[in-house]
Amino acid sequence: MPPSLQDIVDKPAINHRLRSGAMFLFVVVIAVLWVLLFQLNAWIFSGAFATTYVSWIFLPAALRMIAVMVGDWAGALGLFFGALITNFLAVDIDIITSLILASLSALGPVCAVYLCTRWLHLPNNLLGLQRTHLLVFATAGAIFNVFPHNMYFYLSGLADSAWEGVLPMLVGDIVGTLFVLYAVSFSFRLARKLSAG
Repeated sequence: MPPSLQDIVDKPAINHRLRSGAMFLFVVVIAVLWVLLFQLNAWIFSGAFATTYVSWIFLPAALRMIAVMVGDWAGALGLFFGALITNFLAVDIDIITSLILASLSALGPVCAVYLCTRWLHLPNNLLGLQRTHLLVFATAGAIFNVFPHNMYFYLSGLADSAWEGVLPMLVGDIVGTLFVLYAVSFSFRLARKLSAG
C-alpha cells in the first residue's frame, strides 16, 4: 500500500526531531565531558599549572578535536558550553572574558579539523587515523588554541606578555591531546578486533 500524503509529510518532521534530539544530547554530553575532564585534570595535575589559565598537561584539549571530528558544529557548541561552565566554576573572570575564552575553545578545533581534513587530506574520523595523523591533529589543535588564547590574554591584560603562556600551553595541549587520542584510538581498534574475531 503506497504511503499517504500525511505519511510523506510527517516522516521528515520525525527524522528532523530525532536528529535535533541527538544533536542536543551530543552537545550536553560534550559539555559534561569537558567539565569532568577539566576537574580530573585539575585534580591529577594540580602541580602542573604554569599560570591560572595554563597547564603543562591539559587533558580536555583532546576533547576539542574529538568533539568536532565526531559532531562537527554540535561538538563545537558542546565545547563552548563546557568551557563556559568551567570558566564560571574554576576561574574568577567576568562574563565577557568567559564568553570570549569559551568561543576561542570552540572555534579553534573547528579550524584545526578543517585544515587537517581539507588541506592535508587526513581522515576525518578516528578509525582511519594513524599515529602520525594523531600527532598532526594534536599539533594543529594546540596551535589553533594556543595562539588566539595567548593573544587575548595579553590584549586584555590577563598576561604581561603575548608569549608568556605559549610554550606551557602548547606542550599541555599536545601532551593532553595525544594521551587521550591514543587511548581512544587504541580502544576503537581493540573493539574492532574483538568484534571481528
